[in-house]
Amino acid sequence: MSPSIHPLRSNSKVAGHASVDTPDFAKAMIEQALAPVTADLSELSQRIMSYVPAKTKSARAVSAHVLSSGGKRIRPALFFLSCRLLDYSGEHLYPIAAVTEFVHAASLLHDDVVDSSSLRRGKPTANSIYGDATSVLVGDLIYSTASELMAATGNMEIVRTFARAIRLMSDGELLQLENLFNPLIDESIYLRILEYKTATLIEAACKSAGLLAGVPRDRWEALGRFGHEVGMAFQLIDDALDYTGSAELVGKSTLSDLPEGKVTLPVIMLKAVATTQEQERLAELLRGPVDASATREVAGLVDKYNTAERTVERAHGYTMRAMEALHSFPPSTARGHLENLANKLLFRFT
Repeated sequence: MSPSIHPLRSNSKVAGHASVDTPDFAKAMIEQALAPVTADLSELSQRIMSYVPAKTKSARAVSAHVLSSGGKRIRPALFFLSCRLLDYSGEHLYPIAAVTEFVHAASLLHDDVVDSSSLRRGKPTANSIYGDATSVLVGDLIYSTASELMAATGNMEIVRTFARAIRLMSDGELLQLENLFNPLIDESIYLRILEYKTATLIEAACKSAGLLAGVPRDRWEALGRFGHEVGMAFQLIDDALDYTGSAELVGKSTLSDLPEGKVTLPVIMLKAVATTQEQERLAELLRGPVDASATREVAGLVDKYNTAERTVERAHGYTMRAMEALHSFPPSTARGHLENLANKLLFRFT
């Protein structure tokens, strides 16, 4: 994709196709990219609850709620494709794929409690149904289950890799909490939040494929770099779409970051391009609480200065760096599938 092509504009075109801002087109692109591992993802869905040793009704209910809540299972998809790149299909294929989902799901359970969220993807959150205490405890249970599955591989580097991801995800959530409604947040802090909360787990998913396959260190490190860069692009697109997507397109409410106090790159970029008067007004609005009127005002500035599109361009840069890491592997059908999915994630809408 050329840097001049923006998936957020209604007139954007990709290779002569219809505009990419239609939900059907977006869905078709992602489904096409996931097609090579559809069977693996289906098998994972069949097995995933069997890995959770829940002994109570509440644990089973909350686990089922969060693990069957939809989504494209991008993390295990990247893991499966990475395994295919290295021709790994051993006994730990599905358990470690489950780990990538478990760590993500447990973090969502905890995040929804921290954020007092009542909806996720248009559905009631576990904490809104079962209560905060139950959600937190089941999140801990899922984390523990993931740890057991990691340990079962007998590979300490896999354990270290996912343990680091879990630690950084928690640190990222704390860093985000410290900077809610912070008009002075700079780009370096914002990018660190993205790295910790999103990129590290995707990095771990891809890297773990190399560790299972037993390839040399430079190979699994290259896969880790690929996953890290894809993860950064993944979240940048999400943050851009909060300002320019539709609820139908994005799969969740838009213009929701600012009311929650999350100052993301489309807003941070305004500091370099807005007038002095606009910057003073922006700082005033960001101190919170940010109501619907304030959110619309900030969104107007984002639209005026095209900072959401600039955020997409930044995501494109991360994707190109992901390709560079992947190109340390020889050309193959599996590498092509990974490249295709990474490119399609520039158009992630769900």
